[in-house]
Amino acid sequence: MDITLPTIPAGVLVLLALVAPYAIGALNGVLPFVTKPWQKKVLAVLFAVVLGAAVLAFYFVYTGDTVPNWPTLLLLGVVVVQASYALFTKSSASAVEAKVTPGETLRRDQR
Repeated sequence: MDITLPTIPAGVLVLLALVAPYAIGALNGVLPFVTKPWQKKVLAVLFAVVLGAAVLAFYFVYTGDTVPNWPTLLLLGVVVVQASYALFTKSSASAVEAKVTPGETLRRDQR
């Protein structure tokens, strides 16, 4: 089975997906209805799919060509975001989430 993806959208998607865990962490902290672990997982997958769709839309607007294997590109985005979080950015993305979560502070004078 031969899977051919254009180099530019795949590269842009990978670069964006490497920093996506920080955006997901910030969204987890800011959105008040995302509290349970399954909600955070759903948000992470949806964000990765939206990121892939944005890359596809930008590529189409810029070049006028469509990506022939777009589902593969979306799955690549989900995999890279999750791998980036699991392997590299877990502690720092969790720190971003804790930093932007309202109402939680360790200081006694701000409770």
